[in-house]
Amino acid sequence: MRDNEINLIKNNDDSKLSDVEWLQNFYEFLQGKVPESLHLIRGHIPKMSPKKAFSIIYYLQEHFPVFPDHIESCWYCGRLFDSYSEGLYWESKGRHYCGSCDHLVPLNYDRGRGKS
Repeated sequence: MRDNEINLIKNNDDSKLSDVEWLQNFYEFLQGKVPESLHLIRGHIPKMSPKKAFSIIYYLQEHFPVFPDHIESCWYCGRLFDSYSEGLYWESKGRHYCGSCDHLVPLNYDRGRGKS
């Protein structure tokens, strides 16, 4: 094993939760909603804003192979969604929109820039 290799153990193999649902649980935990099955040492409960909570998720997506990097937060409504199956990215604005809010983006957004 190399010194900079991280091995992850996924403990949700028996669960039927999707990646979005797992991340939603973590996202809510960061905002102060602690599952009954989790007993925190010293009782500290995080209380982050939705933007701060997603910034933690984004950091883990970009720098550690912890979470899939195709789960995004909608700029408009804040809902987490899987960008492989819905939504769009407005590149010139730097905003992700879920499938429920992508109608808010003009049809010719980023014309000439190439959509991603």
